[in-house]
This record gives sequence, C-alpha cells and structure tokens, in this order.
Amino acid sequence: MSGVVDVGVKQPRKLTVAERLYLPEIVKGMGVTIRHLLRNIVRIRNLPTILYPEKRRDYSERFRGKHILTTRDDGTLKCVACYMCAEACPAECITIVAGEHPKIAYEKYPVVFDIDMLRCVFCGFCVDACPKDAIWMTRNYEMAFFKREEAVFGIDKLIAKPGLPVKDGLGYRPYYPGDGTRPPGDASSSPVIPGDGERERLREKGCDVHHTEGPGPLNAPSPAEKRTQVLTPTPLKKSSRIAS
Repeated sequence: MSGVVDVGVKQPRKLTVAERLYLPEIVKGMGVTIRHLLRNIVRIRNLPTILYPEKRRDYSERFRGKHILTTRDDGTLKCVACYMCAEACPAECITIVAGEHPKIAYEKYPVVFDIDMLRCVFCGFCVDACPKDAIWMTRNYEMAFFKREEAVFGIDKLIAKPGLPVKDGLGYRPYYPGDGTRPPGDASSSPVIPGDGERERLREKGCDVHHTEGPGPLNAPSPAEKRTQVLTPTPLKKSSRIAS
C-alpha cells in the first residue's frame, strides 16, 4: 500500500430499464412490508410496541406527569402560597396569587394557582422546593389541547379530589412508603386561634400564630445546630449556703 488515498469522484453506474421504471423496486419494498405485517399478526405477543390505548405501560412511581395539589384532612389546600415552587421553576410556568386564609392557622392560601402545561418541562423542581408537601406529580401523561388556553391548568384541574383515586396513580413526590421519610407536620391538626383575621392584634397580645407542629424532616435541626447544642455548656445553678 502506498498510503495514497484516492479521492477521485467515481462515476455512478447507469440505471437499468427496470430500475428506471421504479416498479420492481416498489414491488420489492411492498414485499418487505407485507412480510413484516404477516409476521406481526402471527406473533403479536412478541411485538416491541404496545397496542395503545387498549394497552398501557406501567410506569415507575417516580414518573413525572400531570401535577396535583394535595389537600388537608378538612379538604383545604396544603399550599400556603409561599411562591417557592414558582421561584424554582426553570420554565416560569407557574402563576400564583396569594390571599389571606379564613383560618388564621393557615396564614395564606393560593387564590390563583395556574400551571402552563405547554411551557412545563416536567422537571419536578416544584415538588422538591415545596416546604408543605403541597404539590405532587402523577403518572398521567395523556394531555392534548386544541387551544393554548386549555393547557393552562388552574386549581379546579390540579386539586386532588378527596376519596377519589388519582388517574394512572401517583408519580414523583418527596415521600414514598417504606423509605423512612414522612411529610412535615400539618397545621390542620393544630388548634385554630379564635379571631377574625387581625393577626397584628393577636401578635400584640402574645398569641402564638405560628404552627410548626412535629419535628418532621423540614423542621428538624440541622447538623450544625445539633453540634452547637451539644457543645454549649449548660449554666450551673448557684447553690446558696446557709451559714450555721
């Protein structure tokens, strides 16, 4: 071998009469198609694809599909309109308008909570950022729209209906059964402070308007705080001696 690469342009061969008619090639292609069709009909159980929508794939419990807003035991939304999910969203598809909740234990609630499903990238950052375990994702991926307005899901489409199963099952969420984690304490089990929403007046009277019940993973002290608590010496009480 001389090591010289021939870069000359090769002249393509001339097509035969049958090839120029294209009919023989079309017949060959149809033969391949019919052969695969008959093979799939006979061995339909061995197909690599599924017969959707009659058959559906069983996706993982961490599948990121349509969002749902979780509720408390009394049916109200767990969301406190803290805007953390909207701030963490890389697609900026979440719109929240906060309002004052009638129950003072809940502080705030979302008057408007919209998610633009056409802009959403289904990353799950909103689920990770939520401190109240108020937004989960499901395994529901069947979302088709004829208008852009239909793709904006409000509270009526996102809220989880109490007592009703979630379509296609739950998907990505921060707490899974059996993994040793549990959701943070919920203010719904705390006593509701009587009042008509005048929080400033209650704070002046010294009423506790902050409810962070239970240690929970989000309320637990950090490792640095634990070390500080261990290293901080406890003050010794001065003993008074009575002179005899």
